[in-house]
Amino acid sequence: MPVQFLPGLLICVAFCDAAAPQDGPRPGIHETVAAYLEQSAYEVALSAEGELEGPAKEWFRAEATEAQFVFIGEEHDVREVPTLVGALWRELAPLGYRHVAIEAGPWLGDRLDRFARFADQQALSHFQGATWPRLPNNSVPPISEEDVAFYEELGSVSGPHRKSAAPLIWGLDAEYRAAPLLKRLAELSPRPSRRQAVQSLLEQVGAAERSGDYNTGAFRGAIEQVIQQTRARPKTELRYILDALRWRISAPPEHASDNLKKELFLRQYRAAKEAGDSRPRVMFRLGAYHAARGLMHDFGTSTLANFVAELAIAERTGMLNLAIVNCQDTSPANFPRPCTWEQQRALRPFRSAAVADWTLFDLRGLRAPLRQARLNGLQSYPDGWEYWDLVMSFDAVVLLGRSEPSRLPGE
Repeated sequence: MPVQFLPGLLICVAFCDAAAPQDGPRPGIHETVAAYLEQSAYEVALSAEGELEGPAKEWFRAEATEAQFVFIGEEHDVREVPTLVGALWRELAPLGYRHVAIEAGPWLGDRLDRFARFADQQALSHFQGATWPRLPNNSVPPISEEDVAFYEELGSVSGPHRKSAAPLIWGLDAEYRAAPLLKRLAELSPRPSRRQAVQSLLEQVGAAERSGDYNTGAFRGAIEQVIQQTRARPKTELRYILDALRWRISAPPEHASDNLKKELFLRQYRAAKEAGDSRPRVMFRLGAYHAARGLMHDFGTSTLANFVAELAIAERTGMLNLAIVNCQDTSPANFPRPCTWEQQRALRPFRSAAVADWTLFDLRGLRAPLRQARLNGLQSYPDGWEYWDLVMSFDAVVLLGRSEPSRLPGE
């Protein structure tokens, strides 16, 4: 899906302007916020080996120790993001985090899992062939050179790996193309007659996708027949392919795309528990849209992060969610993505308090004073609360003062 930066990313400036007392010289919310940000800014620095250093490392490790889930909300196709998230994983693996959830389909996730755990180059080739070129207006799954290095690092940091162990990488998104699934299904079909039938269907679906038509509705009957005639054991590559094909041809009432990520997560989470892990610890790496607590403005249902946070409450554990922000200015540009004027205005106090090119801010201490400022200001300022979302939706934010675009295939 296209990257969607949370509207009204930060709320501080809005409250600084709106909630200042009108009848006395008491210190306003502006001074409170500025003082808090100055005290809560941590430089994010990496060593030559790619490990976190300094106060940000200490803060992150302490928070992750208390949590069961760490949810990273990113801006896609930023070169520094896989490097930074890889450094976070280096802190998480020794704490018992064993799984990484990403914005890719289950079959693609399985291919990356094979590559990360066992250096399976053929599996990596399957992933790359199925994801590039991307669909129009689509920025997932992450496929840059830096992302491939990130997947490799996941396995090396948390290894060695047994083939019987639960997957390291969980794919929690839709499979956007049917042709790569059919191509692999043909390769896995042992009988020549079955292989020929799948190959014939692949030629038709492939031609449609090459013309820009990714709607599999016209092939629903043929794909359904292939699914019914193919047997697959649970938790195998073949099963991932059949499940993905079934989702691709299902009619809208038969699947809710807004809940797909939650369903796929629960499937993996329950499997990890059945494998003997009573409290699976998971790092999520998805777009910031999915990483905020609250509702998805496109669907009106809860975000994946909100769902995970509620699960953590049920498990009597916790979730830490963190947004990575790199928008700059408001002028149109290919990179970095320009801020909206609301975001640019809201980011001013954070930019003023930044202590390095990359700065982490713990947002949770802002919630009480901002909530009080909102209550105090409602009579005179009934609107202007667009920036409420981030402080109430994220625990922390990493502000990237410098960043570069990812190196995508063929560039």
